[in-house]
Amino acid sequence: MSNTFLYFAYGSNMFSLRINMNDIKANFFSIGRLDNCRLDFIRYSKFWEGPTATVVPTANAHIWGVIWRMHENNIEALNEQEGVERKIYYPTYVNILTPYLGSFNCRIYIQKVNPLPIGDNDEVPIERWPSWTYKEVIILGALEHQLPEYYIQILENIKNNGGKGSFKMYCLLLRYAKDKPCLCAIRKKIDKPLQLDIRKLRQQKQKN
Repeated sequence: MSNTFLYFAYGSNMFSLRINMNDIKANFFSIGRLDNCRLDFIRYSKFWEGPTATVVPTANAHIWGVIWRMHENNIEALNEQEGVERKIYYPTYVNILTPYLGSFNCRIYIQKVNPLPIGDNDEVPIERWPSWTYKEVIILGALEHQLPEYYIQILENIKNNGGKGSFKMYCLLLRYAKDKPCLCAIRKKIDKPLQLDIRKLRQQKQKN
């Protein structure tokens, strides 16, 4: 399809409600696997209240994610979301293997700072633990697109730093992603934090 490209998401952008923010329009293409790389977290994000995902070359490892088909006019917004001009992530192209359709050359974003290597039995430093919210958004994206169960379990076992970060944004995203919010006055102070039943949401998605 002309004027489109394939984008491989392996972090929060696996979740459809997240990827379609900020005037970005993406259509699901397939799930896919990036070989000889592992998932890690580095560089603190104030927005998420913890480090964000990146790809680290690692022999005999792999990362599962979601392939989106996007129009070329989304590249600028996607670059902005990934902080390309702020030199947080850089775009490149890699071959992604899909379960049934073969391999495709996909755009991917990788952090410019690489985490230091650690041994299989070494404890992951706390500064590389993602926030609770960021981890949950990644898992919801994995559940939504039915990534392999063993990989979802790997994501579940990632330690988090307990930070809520953009939790309020996430709740509002779930509520207003498809419908525009009303233009009525919004209180600047929220007496009680918004709460979301993650377990119930997961059960609903598994039933669907």
